[in-house]
Amino acid sequence: MVDDRSATNSFGLTHEYLSIMLGARRPSVTDAIHVLEGEQLIRSTRGNLGIRDRSRLVEFAGESYGTPEAEHRRLMSLPLTSRKTRASTHALA
Repeated sequence: MVDDRSATNSFGLTHEYLSIMLGARRPSVTDAIHVLEGEQLIRSTRGNLGIRDRSRLVEFAGESYGTPEAEHRRLMSLPLTSRKTRASTHALA
C-alpha cells in the first residue's frame, strides 16, 4: 500500500515503525519480512524496505491486498449529506 502512494519502490521503514502501523508485535513483523525476503518479493536492509517483485507480492498477499483498498474507494465515493438534508430527514421521522 505504501508502494501505491509512492514514486519509488524503496521505503525508509523500520520494523518498529511497521509494527506500530500494523498494530503488531515487532518480532512478528520481522518474521513476516523474513518470509517475504525468502520468497524474493522484498529486500530489507537496516531501516529500508524495497519491493523486488510487485506482481508476485500482490499475488502472495491474496485478499489481504485490494479488498481494503476497494472498500476505502467505495466509502470515499459515497455522497456526503448536508446538515439541511439530515435535519429534514429527522423532521420526517
